[in-house]
Amino acid sequence: MINNDVWFAVVNPQSANGCTRKRWPKFLQRLEQEGYTVDFAYTLGPGDATSITRRVLHEGYTRIISVGGDGTINEVVNGFFIDGCLINPDAELALFSHGTGGDFVRSLSISRGIEGFIEILKKGRKRTIDVGEVQFLDDHGQPRNRYFLNVADIGLGGETVNRVNRQSKLLGGKISFLIGTMVSIFRYRNKTMRCKIDDKYCIEGRLNSIMVANGRYIGGGMMIAPNAEIDDGLFDVISLGDFSAWMLLRNIPKIYKGEHLKIPGVSEQRGGSVSITTAEKALLDIDGEQPGQTPVKFTIHPKSLCIWDV
Repeated sequence: MINNDVWFAVVNPQSANGCTRKRWPKFLQRLEQEGYTVDFAYTLGPGDATSITRRVLHEGYTRIISVGGDGTINEVVNGFFIDGCLINPDAELALFSHGTGGDFVRSLSISRGIEGFIEILKKGRKRTIDVGEVQFLDDHGQPRNRYFLNVADIGLGGETVNRVNRQSKLLGGKISFLIGTMVSIFRYRNKTMRCKIDDKYCIEGRLNSIMVANGRYIGGGMMIAPNAEIDDGLFDVISLGDFSAWMLLRNIPKIYKGEHLKIPGVSEQRGGSVSITTAEKALLDIDGEQPGQTPVKFTIHPKSLCIWDV
């Protein structure tokens, strides 16, 4: 029987552009100096964080640490579920943000770095948050489903993430995503979309993107959903209209500040279920990963995951 005070860290050594592999031994030593017992495993490739998390939860661990960026958090959260249910409803998640983007921890106001993480553990504050689930088609046209904590993006965001994840992030998350966004803006073509929120057609026409948000930030710090709350049982659905490349570029500073909701053509709505279809192929971004494409269907699972908070 595993002691409930023992933590298990799922460590993505490739996060932070490979810096995590070099720094994790010192981070682990620092945690041990503070009296924490931490077992760990390195991920070896895509999807590994999910399988490791499922394995250790079945083994009896109840306290999991995600060490990496938004993509690592996403994979670890998916490891908490199997066949649509939590493996252990008593399991808890702590987020040690050590990636390039760090968008989800911004919504929690969690500071990055080992000392900030140790402070979270010392305070021992926990909160139960919503988890989003999305059904979509993978690159082979097969139906898949995935859970997420932060933001899903259909349209420009999916193409941007696809581009950014194929190149180096040595310049850091914010600059890498900003460059990727600018390149994508000029190459992207808006899509004809149809969005149904809580079984009512709310958004229809030629659009740039639709964001289905649980958290507030995407793309290395863009405050795309400034009113989103991670425990209100609702998605914030933000749509960008048939914008030209120049209009998007002109308004990027407003998006970073969360001041874009008053721009004509921007829509903000809320709901617990969201379905999106498109006339053309549109890529899906989930927490900084690009796993598939439309059609997509989102469902919120209110207050279903316990995380350690500030």
